[in-house]
Amino acid sequence: MDSSHDQKRMNVEDNRLSSLPDGLIHKILSFISIKHAIQTSVLSSRWRFLWTSMPYLNFSRDDFSKLPKFSKFVTHVLSDRNNQTEVSSVKISLHGKMSGIFAKKIIKYAFSHNIQQLNVASVLANEVGFPLVLFSSRSLKHLSLTMKVLSDIEYRSKYSLRYVFNATSTWELPALTTLYLDNAALICDENTDKCIDLFSKCANLKNLTLKSCYMEGFKGLSICLPKLSNLTIEIACGSVDVFNIVAPQLKNLTIRSYFDKQYSLSAPDLVFLFYQGGYCLQLSTDDYLSLEKADICVLRPKDAHQVLRMLQRLHNVKFLTLNVEIVELLSSSVELITNQPSPFANLKSLKIQPDIDFSDLGEHERADMSAEVRSYLLDGSPDATFTTVSREDVRAIKNTKLAQNLITELSALLEQEKASIETKMAKLHEHGKAHVDTDMSWKYLSVLIQEGEKKTSDIISKLKEINGILTELPASNRATVQPSFSTLGVEANIVANKITGFIKMVCDENQRCLNVCIDDVTTASQLSS
Repeated sequence: MDSSHDQKRMNVEDNRLSSLPDGLIHKILSFISIKHAIQTSVLSSRWRFLWTSMPYLNFSRDDFSKLPKFSKFVTHVLSDRNNQTEVSSVKISLHGKMSGIFAKKIIKYAFSHNIQQLNVASVLANEVGFPLVLFSSRSLKHLSLTMKVLSDIEYRSKYSLRYVFNATSTWELPALTTLYLDNAALICDENTDKCIDLFSKCANLKNLTLKSCYMEGFKGLSICLPKLSNLTIEIACGSVDVFNIVAPQLKNLTIRSYFDKQYSLSAPDLVFLFYQGGYCLQLSTDDYLSLEKADICVLRPKDAHQVLRMLQRLHNVKFLTLNVEIVELLSSSVELITNQPSPFANLKSLKIQPDIDFSDLGEHERADMSAEVRSYLLDGSPDATFTTVSREDVRAIKNTKLAQNLITELSALLEQEKASIETKMAKLHEHGKAHVDTDMSWKYLSVLIQEGEKKTSDIISKLKEINGILTELPASNRATVQPSFSTLGVEANIVANKITGFIKMVCDENQRCLNVCIDDVTTASQLSS
């Protein structure tokens, strides 16, 4: 009765799902890979060809153990798909050598079918190039290319480990609203000293992120976009020395650079500004009336005149953060600000702190700020709160975050190892019940012992690293992390016990196989006699 009732309920649920419009089913299937979407074709005749008209294609290299299988699958999907159906969205997840060939094949197909959204995420091994040619498109609205390079080798000057684009010609992507480039190389073969405007034909671009991008063959990059609202430039390197930003609708700007680059900015509607760079940010004469928050860190300030010009352009800001080095430079040049009125009339908060990435390099724990500098910064807003953060405080914050990240990483690693061992245990039970598994040899046991020793050694090493960081933290910071670390210790014990437990299971299985073999030999001897 129960079985019959369950079957009827499943049939009703299947009918309900099958009765949905194709578009809604396609949307549901968009949350899984195209491989799993194709597998639904066996459900019924209604589902047999549904995947062929899906506008969402999600390819994952992780779904295939070997590259030839992935290659064959890509060819199958692109050739058997309904060629009359446009492609709305493509997601590609790749790793390993030669994967870029199939990415370009998929992208070429998608661009010929009026793609609107493209996301490519790659994990590459050492010295594996992944050049990617991006075609012009009048339909593409969202483009995201992210790459993680698994290498300890310095690669900032090697664009063979990045997505590679020709920066000679302007990109023609008139519908594009979001562009995210992580580890891209923009290469101009002509080696010009001019400033190129790569995005001038992306008139609708609102969100632009350039992260860890390498630029070669030109000296400057112009970003002149009338509708740009959010801009992030992080760790740009290469031959480009000048960035010229003109964005009348820009609201949020983040610039983070450890290199000596010049950034000039015209953005009268700016609301949020985060700047970290070697030189002072060159600001236009706009009043920046909407500026709420500015976090300014000039890593190597040398010219007090430039610092003052930059601060005067920010006179409408409400929440201002400056790094210690700016204050110390001004304190050594008080003659420039003596009897000068404070430009900050709307200030609600002023914070002075060292840069978190360079907190170990300063000579003094707290900023050496003169009375003249304090008056220059605060007299225009006497009610503003004033906070100074010491280098010791910043180091504590930095190391607390580091410890938390290491705990998160190790916890994920332990969970992965736990799942892997449980899968191996299940297979061992299955083989043990079915037949004598002669592959469970002493040689395999020796390999397991070596692997187990390495894994447990790595776990202990990571725990010691985290513990070393915690012991150096102030008590208040350590107290926030200690509970997570204690839980991590329990998880590590569980995984270590599972590693040794599995080795014991294999050892017992080997012993069982050995006993069976001995019994078989002796029994055969008795029968022959």
